[in-house]
Amino acid sequence: MKRPLMTLIFSTVLLLVFTSICGAETLTAELCKAKVKAAAALLAADGDAALEIIKDPNGEFRFADGEGYIWVHNLDGVMVMHPIKPSLDGKGLLDMRDVNGVYLFAAMNELVEEKGEGWVPYAWPKPGQAESSPKVSYVVLVKHGDAEYVVGSGMYDLTAADIKAKFPSDAIYQD
Repeated sequence: MKRPLMTLIFSTVLLLVFTSICGAETLTAELCKAKVKAAAALLAADGDAALEIIKDPNGEFRFADGEGYIWVHNLDGVMVMHPIKPSLDGKGLLDMRDVNGVYLFAAMNELVEEKGEGWVPYAWPKPGQAESSPKVSYVVLVKHGDAEYVVGSGMYDLTAADIKAKFPSDAIYQD
């Protein structure tokens, strides 16, 4: 009796481990874009009330095992909500630039004001690293009442050429 029960328990544990490994989301450009669009729709509908949902560490907007996340800033360049670095909340970021001199938040704002949404390539250090790596972020302009937000998410090791190949009709920032 003990052996069949142990076999059943062991099989169940293996199945759960296998399911969790196979079911894990991988951070892709398609996933970033989809999550930004979903967060943008929520913010457009609910305004500031949506920020708590978007920054929930266990919610749908922390994805790909926490590697992906959504941030929100405004057209004044002030970070409204950053789930990984809340110390940025309320800070002006228009002067922030990458190692190549790209003013990334200014570029994001310029792109969404011109096109409504698109991709911004820049260089940024991966978490825990000093050297910058290629990074690209998808951003969308959102309006709710009188407020205007920029909703974004990004990922490393993609370039503008990679994005153009995947999404030929999407806007891509070029300085």
